[in-house]
Amino acid sequence: MQINLLKDIVVSFAGPSAAGVVDILHNKKNVNEFLIAKKLNLTINQTRNVLYRLADEGLVSFVRKKDSKKGGWYTYFWTLNSGKSLSKFKEKLEGEINNLEAQLQSRQSKTFYYCPNCNIEYSEENALTYDYTCPECGEVLEVRDSSEAIKKIENEIGKMKSIISELDAELHEVSKKEEKAKTRRINLEKKKKDAERENKRRVREREKRKLEKTKKKYIHKKKKGRKHEKKKSKRKRE
Repeated sequence: MQINLLKDIVVSFAGPSAAGVVDILHNKKNVNEFLIAKKLNLTINQTRNVLYRLADEGLVSFVRKKDSKKGGWYTYFWTLNSGKSLSKFKEKLEGEINNLEAQLQSRQSKTFYYCPNCNIEYSEENALTYDYTCPECGEVLEVRDSSEAIKKIENEIGKMKSIISELDAELHEVSKKEEKAKTRRINLEKKKKDAERENKRRVREREKRKLEKTKKKYIHKKKKGRKHEKKKSKRKRE
């Protein structure tokens, strides 16, 4: 995964100071917030503010543990949610593309006017309201050539779609890794359950053998007692 892409994502949501979080948390889990603060060269409160902004967007997650050495206060341990970060950024770009496409359609289908002195732009409706005269300086409004604006918008849409293609490729890789991790967890859980079942079976077998042994001892003792009684009875008859 491209770390630079993740940095761009977290910066877009939480500002420049969030970029260093990626270097610290990338491919790691449950990193102590005091260690993060130290590496970022920020106070713990500044660090938490950055992390909380990212957490609000679901880009990072945390677990908290009570630290008995620090008077029972909770310490937070943070993890970067790479897949969530990519998905969230993709959603953001898709929203921006929708806005740009609406602007593009407006530029292609409507006429815009501007004041050559003030360089203020007006929609056709507003231009008509002002009788095609600039309300600021009184200059006659001119028709705006939208070809440059259209080209600029089309370029921006193209760039964003290219980034989304890159994001899709990264999301596919993340999905594969998560699926492998899920499979490993399932296999480990299965092995654990199989081991527990095997252990229970062995315990039952031991109990069964113990019971059989006790039963045999009891039967043997009973038979021995009967033989003794027979001998005793025989001696009495004699």
